[in-house]
Amino acid sequence: MVIGYWALVISSASAQVKDLTINADKVSYDKARYRVEATGSVEVDYQDIKLTGNHLIYNSSAETFHADQGFTFVYDGALTFEGETLDYELVSRDGTAEGANFLYQGVYLGGRQLNFNEERFEIKNAHFTTCDLPQPHYHITAADLQLYPKERWMVSYWGIFWLGRVPVAVMPTYIYDFTGTRQQTPFPDFGSNGDDGNYLTETLAWNLNRQLNGTYSISYLSNKGLGLGGTANYIANDNNKGDVRINWNGKDGSYGGITHVYSFGTLACPAPQTPLDLALLPCQNQYELQATLSSRERINYQRVSFLPDLDFLSRGAPLGNTPVKYDYELDAARVNEENNVFLKRGGGKFRLYEDLPELAVGSLTPSLVWDSMYYSNSTHWLKPSVGLSDTKVFTRDLALGLDYTHFLAIDGQSPFLYENYRYRAADTLGSSLLLKIGETKARIAAVYYLDNWSPEDIDYTLFFILHCYNLEVTYRSLRSEFLLGFSLAAR
Repeated sequence: MVIGYWALVISSASAQVKDLTINADKVSYDKARYRVEATGSVEVDYQDIKLTGNHLIYNSSAETFHADQGFTFVYDGALTFEGETLDYELVSRDGTAEGANFLYQGVYLGGRQLNFNEERFEIKNAHFTTCDLPQPHYHITAADLQLYPKERWMVSYWGIFWLGRVPVAVMPTYIYDFTGTRQQTPFPDFGSNGDDGNYLTETLAWNLNRQLNGTYSISYLSNKGLGLGGTANYIANDNNKGDVRINWNGKDGSYGGITHVYSFGTLACPAPQTPLDLALLPCQNQYELQATLSSRERINYQRVSFLPDLDFLSRGAPLGNTPVKYDYELDAARVNEENNVFLKRGGGKFRLYEDLPELAVGSLTPSLVWDSMYYSNSTHWLKPSVGLSDTKVFTRDLALGLDYTHFLAIDGQSPFLYENYRYRAADTLGSSLLLKIGETKARIAAVYYLDNWSPEDIDYTLFFILHCYNLEVTYRSLRSEFLLGFSLAAR
């Protein structure tokens, strides 16, 4: 039955709650105690919430619900909780649930007790997984978990990573970023390169709050012995963020830096160019000022210090009322390259381009680039060019990309070794093949110098989608770099 006069009762008790309806097989109302009790096939509708269950008590004075024989609760119009008991305050939108489970952006979460409001969900004795099987391939249990839905951020404490029913690793702190960042597992990354040799790196997270968190790591490098590292990521406000890095190993000693980013202007979230993209691109503001102060960080196998480096970037600005867009980057720095030179550097890059309507040959983007850099030893490096890129999606499982660059002139050269790494003064043609075979994505990317067709770079990436977690293998053949890493699947 429906309490037909319920809206009138609510209006007399509070001006804040109107148009609330309760449907049930049986309803009783104690006017003196402001108490409504509903039993059997209970349904409650109010604005963007909907509550169903077998037994419900509503207090019209306190404006609270209590469901104690199982419930399903649609919160904020989209998120659905299921559980054993629920206490919910209608006006403040705060609630507590026992034995609750829910799905949030591809992650299945649950636990013994859930406390929630519009800003934060907190789960005690929690568990979560991205695996949608009745018996998931993996899951994580945690003493405490906090989810920040508006910030798309989740952190758990004192967790255990389970493969099937077997506990395999302890996770003191685990951070899950819903914005598209690769989700780390407790398994170490394995790789090799010409400088470090073979290496194994275990990385764990630490967290004070959404505004201050980071990682710490321990490594073994066959050419350098033990390595230690740490990062701190901070968010001052919507426009200011940055990170601090510090590392050490037995051969290179200590190195690190700090980068602060001030961003403003229109926020754009680029869509994947093809269904096969291996990673999501982050949302970015149109304008960005980056300030870096660093000591002996490695760039292209050189130890480089920026004292400091200032970059101002603009992205995707329209050129008047035309479909042409432009990007530019202005740079000023004091650069110390170890065992080479210590110089001031300044210059910039300006790029005009247009994304043409899709043709039979694919999506074409012609570009015109002015690239110039000047150094305090009276040298310069000018590389104006024209380019044409093409992306052709044949099927959902096959795509091809081409990128041609013709230099209009090349005048001078950088005095820094890291800027000259694998550089030659010749036009280039880049190509990338993306394909999917079963649950495996693959990308083969290569860049060739057109004067003699010698390769500048050839990279191979395999991305194995193992239903609930991913295995990523990257091999950069000309650089002799190899990386093997695990991540959780974002479904």
